[in-house]
Amino acid sequence: MEERIILSERLEEQLKAVEWAKEEQKRILKEKGERLSKELMEKMTPFILNQQKGF
Repeated sequence: MEERIILSERLEEQLKAVEWAKEEQKRILKEKGERLSKELMEKMTPFILNQQKGF
């Protein structure tokens, strides 16, 4: 069974909390994606450049 926590009795406040959580999740995923992309680029760039020197 799913557990639910009521943050507020007012529907408007509950909707605002849900929207905030959705936006926060998007922001976190974007930051994580950008960080992973940057790390991948830093690791792969020297490898790619070395491969191109061999041709």
